[in-house]
Amino acid sequence: MRKNRSTITALALLILTAFAPFIAAGQAAAQTGPAALPDISDILKQLATYEFGQKENILWQLRNYVRAHKDDPAARLACEEKLAGFLESDATLAGKMAVCRELRLIGGEKSVPTLAKMLVQKDTSDMARYALEKIPGDVAEQALIQALAAAEGEIRLGIIATLGGKKSAKAVPALGPMLNGLGPEVGAAAADALGRIGGQEAADALLKALPAAQPDVKNACSSALLKIADEFKAAKNFAAASPLYATIASESAPPLFRYMAMAGKIGCAGNKAPGLILETLSGLDENSQAAAIAMVKEFYDSTALGPICAALPALPEANQVKLLAVLAEYPNGAALKTVLETAKSPSKDVRIAALRALEKTGDATTVPFLAERAAATMTLEQTAARTALWGLKGKEVDAAILLLLESRPDEKIQAELVRSVGERRVFAGKSLLMKIADSDSARTRGQAVRAMKIIGTPSDVSGMLDLLFKYDSETDRQDIENTIAGLAQKMSRPDTRAGAVASRLAAEKDPQKRTILYRVLGLIGDDSSLALLRAASQDKNPDVADAATRAIISWPTSAAKDDVFEIAVQSANTTHKILALRAFIRMTGFEKYRSPKFAVDDLHKALKIAKRPEEKKLILSILPDFAGPDALRLAEKLQKDKNVGAEAKVALAKIKSELKKAL
Repeated sequence: MRKNRSTITALALLILTAFAPFIAAGQAAAQTGPAALPDISDILKQLATYEFGQKENILWQLRNYVRAHKDDPAARLACEEKLAGFLESDATLAGKMAVCRELRLIGGEKSVPTLAKMLVQKDTSDMARYALEKIPGDVAEQALIQALAAAEGEIRLGIIATLGGKKSAKAVPALGPMLNGLGPEVGAAAADALGRIGGQEAADALLKALPAAQPDVKNACSSALLKIADEFKAAKNFAAASPLYATIASESAPPLFRYMAMAGKIGCAGNKAPGLILETLSGLDENSQAAAIAMVKEFYDSTALGPICAALPALPEANQVKLLAVLAEYPNGAALKTVLETAKSPSKDVRIAALRALEKTGDATTVPFLAERAAATMTLEQTAARTALWGLKGKEVDAAILLLLESRPDEKIQAELVRSVGERRVFAGKSLLMKIADSDSARTRGQAVRAMKIIGTPSDVSGMLDLLFKYDSETDRQDIENTIAGLAQKMSRPDTRAGAVASRLAAEKDPQKRTILYRVLGLIGDDSSLALLRAASQDKNPDVADAATRAIISWPTSAAKDDVFEIAVQSANTTHKILALRAFIRMTGFEKYRSPKFAVDDLHKALKIAKRPEEKKLILSILPDFAGPDALRLAEKLQKDKNVGAEAKVALAKIKSELKKAL
């Protein structure tokens, strides 16, 4: 440790010695203060020839100079005078723009006369406005207003926008007459500026122009009035805001503005808001109705919903849908009766909205209605009824479903109830489902079997195996097989999942039943049962051998990879050979984290025995997962195959992309 410390000390001394001159220079600079800034005259002299796109060093020098002097009144004024004088020169426009940018920060009355001259000149108007917008005081404001009187075209539009940005209340008398008579572009710009300025005088000017305004200007006036009304409302000046909202809410305003205005008007109404909502709902304007609907939750609690519910049937369909969505948010079934009645509406859209609302407003008493609607309707309406039935909250709902199911209702309704037991995970209904799974009705039987896959446990595999050979229908068998596999896969130990099926096989002599059980083994995919399938694939009974072979081919993991390759090479059955080769390629694809070289070697093996383009295309689809030199060479080789050349080209591009990402 002592030796290490000596080494570190020596190194530190070496560094200090090497950098001593620089440290000394730094100390000297610290004693004398920051380096002196260039003189403003020198900066402006260089700036006079500056063009856009050149190096910006001179702009930074100007910026630093201005910020260094802006807090000293005398220095600030001297700097402003220099900058204003620069604007009178024949400097470049880029240079003048840079100066106007700084006058925006330090400008005052001294620079206004110069900027005022620039306002009415096409090349300099924008930069002058940019500076004047932030220069405080009446002088700058008056310069803009005076220039407005003589300006035309783009210059006039720019000055109008600047007065709006400056919130120049003194400009209102000049802007008001521009709303009408000078064309829609000027009128709309003036309206926007008045909206930004705000206040009662601006509002009065807009209200005066509104009736005779052209459509574009009318829209701009409405937007500006909304802005002013919102500012009044935010300041709690409801007396000023409410008349503005009322004017915009009239039918002459665009739909969106009517909606926003009515919402604002209701928001300003205080204790009169509930009455105003009802009055609006009984009116004819759909946009205002929609705004009133959006405000219902704010002004009506669950005990006062009666008048709102009573207004629902008379509303246009679109607004009935909106109101139903609002009613769905009320707790304790406050609107349940109304929603149930509306679910019988002649309008399909309204019925669907009511069914969706029932998911939140409904309770156990709603179960029979929703089950009946799910059974009797199709497409979106059926989906809405099912979703509502599955989403109803509470154990009482589960109990109501089971009680109704035990009463053995109509077959279609029974099927919907069975489906809901599964979707709701009503585990208390498992024994009932097992009974229905063994019923005479194919519809309810199949639904119960599928529901058991969801709520059943591995202990139910035995019961399902008892049903497996009871029905001749292939559909029934497939449902039961899938459920057995699903239940078995819920076992925590993968190597025990096929135990119940293997036990049945050991005791089963009937070849047809053994065939079915081997098929189930393939669905379960327990690797420990592969030995059983290998032996069965050599069975003398061709049906048994076929079922076992197909189970191996459909294996869900790569554990059967060697088996399927052997089948692909040696089988005398052409179908088995094709399916096994495809399985080998698929299983190679499962091994995502395997060395790319060895994975591609396996794909090479598959390619050697592939006779059809389909298998070659499958190889190419997997190849990019194992990007590397070997994959590149294989894809390049297959590019020459006319049957898969296009697919090989795509694979090659993907491989190159993956390799590029890895760099």
